[in-house]
Amino acid sequence: MLFLETNTIQFFGRFHALIVHLPIGFIIIAVLFEGLAWKKKIDLKAAISYAFLVGGFAAVLAVVLGLMLANDGGYNETALGLHKWTAIAMTVLTFLLYGVNRKKNTQIWAKKSYPVLMGLVVVLLSVAGHYGGNLTHGSTYLFEHAPRPLQALAGIAPKRERVTNIETALVFEDAISFIFEKKCNVCHNSDKAKGDLLLTDKASILNGGSGGAVVVAGAAKKSELYKRVTLDKTHKKFMPTEGRTPLTKEETFLLEWWIDSGLSFDKKIKDLKPSEKVIAYLQSIGIGVKTTFIDALKLAKVNEEDVDAIRALRFQVNTISNSSEVMELSYSPYNKEPLTADKMEALLKLKTHITWLNLSNLPLNTTIFSKIGTFENLTELRLSHTKMTDQALKPLTKLKHLEYLNVYGNPITDAGIEYLQQMKNLKKLYVWKTELTKAGIEKLKAALPQLDVISGLD
Repeated sequence: MLFLETNTIQFFGRFHALIVHLPIGFIIIAVLFEGLAWKKKIDLKAAISYAFLVGGFAAVLAVVLGLMLANDGGYNETALGLHKWTAIAMTVLTFLLYGVNRKKNTQIWAKKSYPVLMGLVVVLLSVAGHYGGNLTHGSTYLFEHAPRPLQALAGIAPKRERVTNIETALVFEDAISFIFEKKCNVCHNSDKAKGDLLLTDKASILNGGSGGAVVVAGAAKKSELYKRVTLDKTHKKFMPTEGRTPLTKEETFLLEWWIDSGLSFDKKIKDLKPSEKVIAYLQSIGIGVKTTFIDALKLAKVNEEDVDAIRALRFQVNTISNSSEVMELSYSPYNKEPLTADKMEALLKLKTHITWLNLSNLPLNTTIFSKIGTFENLTELRLSHTKMTDQALKPLTKLKHLEYLNVYGNPITDAGIEYLQQMKNLKKLYVWKTELTKAGIEKLKAALPQLDVISGLD
């Protein structure tokens, strides 16, 4: 390979991942055909023989490309050696099986050695594939999510349980290492250290890679690691490499914060006195996630007879999440019986259990709107095309936990802003085909900065 430039070798070497599946497929087909021929007593000798032959030639190509790929370095030498030599042995054995298969009906030695050689090629194929997977994804990839007894059998030490409580979580172990493990360590692990860089522990990170240090304490913008993840995605040095999921805006910000805060490996998050923005971004990776209102609800068991009585009134009842105590109710506009105030009154027995309510496309009156205002635990309410007016919004201001409101297609005007801005927990509001103006919507957004308004006026 000396006559080829390094870049050319790597160009061809990267086709290894594409070609390597061909010999695997043909060898498995040959083994399956052999089992089928034995069980069904049919002659598949020619198909089996040629499957081994094609598999052998494909294995030669895969080995050559694999050697070219390995020329780039950065791989665990032990794992690479085992992968290489088991693959070469498997290739030789595949050609041998091609020849033995053609003689097994005429030569006694071939007949006796054939099943042994076939079993051996399957073993070599499995070992070569296992170590190839380790080089690509890391040695713990296969058993990462396996039950603990199976992990112990595979010799994997128990992992530290990640802490998500922001009061006790560690900066590196629970936040930064989590990001590295998810987005970076597929190329920077103990089996495959691209650029001789490991991002798995303190010593390795501080040691840097073949190009030197990758982090500078207190200076993210001078740190090569931060520079690489913030390059243009089309840049050849952008990390992670093309085809892998880049860091999110939140993950990039947290990496910058960690480096700028002094590159701590043992402090708790709270020790760094994180800002509100940092706290919000930590939630995006599962640290300090607030319990939702629905999750926090502690409700008495629902009386099934009450639920059956509501269904008898033509309401559709569904449970939310995994809790049978928290319910979603809707009333179809195609019901022959109209929705009345008496039917709404019947719902009051379960009003604390109803958190989602859909009464869209129904002609609702003032009394019904007043009843809706008593469903204290509502978080989602759909009232599109219900002839809702500005005054009908007033009783809804009592819904202190309402996060989602759809009033699409109703004659609501800017006068209704007075009531909408009292819904302090509202996060999403659909107001298409209402009479709200851009000015009114801007006023509402100023009062509720967290609110996402979908109006069709943008």
